[in-house]
Amino acid sequence: MNERKILRAAILVFWTLFWGLSVVDKVIPDVQFLWVGKDFFALFIKFFGSLGLKDPLFATTALAGVSALEAVNFSLYLVALLSLRKGNEAITDTWFFRAILASVTLFSLFSIADQVFGDRFQLLEHGLFWIVLIASWIVFKHVPISDEGLVSWSPTKPAILAIAIGAVLTALTSISIWNFSNQTFAQGRAPVEGKEVVSGIYKFDFPFLADKLTWETTVNAFMEAHPELTTQYIYTGPSELNSKKKTHLLLYVFTEPKP
Repeated sequence: MNERKILRAAILVFWTLFWGLSVVDKVIPDVQFLWVGKDFFALFIKFFGSLGLKDPLFATTALAGVSALEAVNFSLYLVALLSLRKGNEAITDTWFFRAILASVTLFSLFSIADQVFGDRFQLLEHGLFWIVLIASWIVFKHVPISDEGLVSWSPTKPAILAIAIGAVLTALTSISIWNFSNQTFAQGRAPVEGKEVVSGIYKFDFPFLADKLTWETTVNAFMEAHPELTTQYIYTGPSELNSKKKTHLLLYVFTEPKP
C-alpha cells in the first residue's frame, strides 16, 4: 500500500469512528461501566430552558434530529471507507466529499446554536472541528504524495523492538486503568456520608464518577438517617470549589430540627 492510500484510509477511519462513537454517546448517555458518556438530554433541556422553552418536547425533538444527522454522517464516511477498501478511488472521492459537506453543514448548525444559547466554549470547539474538516479534505484530495512511495511492512529489528516495547506499555497501562475502574466505579454509586461543617449544615464531597443517581441515593440516605431534621434547601458548590469540574461535586444540605 502506498503512502497516499494509507493517509486517505487514516482520515476515513478517524471520521468514521468519530461520528460512530458520537451516535453511541447518544444511545448510552451518562456514566456506565468503562464508559463516561454525556447526558445530552439534560444539556438540551438546559439550553432550551434558558430560552424560556421548558417543554421537554423541544429538547427531545432537537436531540433526535441531531442524532439522526450524526448517523447520516457516520454512514457517509463508512461508505467512503468501504469504497476505498475496494480500490475504487473515484467513488471514494464522491462519498468523502458528501461526508465532508454534511459534516461542515452540521458543525455550522452547531455553531449557530452555540451563539443562540450563549455557549462560547462549544462555539470554539465546533469552529475548530469545522477547520479540521476542511484540512482533512485538502489533505485527502489535494496534497501531492507520490503513488510510487510504497511503505514497506517487512519487519526490522528496530520495528520489532518498538512493537514489543509498545505492547508491554499498552498492557501495563490497560491493567492499571482496569484496576482503577474496578476500584472506583462502585464508589460512584454508593451514598456519600455527609459531615456537619456548621450547625445544621452538612457537606457532601462526591467521589470520582459520581452522577445524579449518587446524588439521589445520598440525599435519600441522609433523610432516612436523620428523621429528626427537616431539609430546608440543597446547595451545590460553584465551579470554583469543584476540583475536577464534571467529575467532582460539592453538595451542601441546610437543615433545621423538626418542631
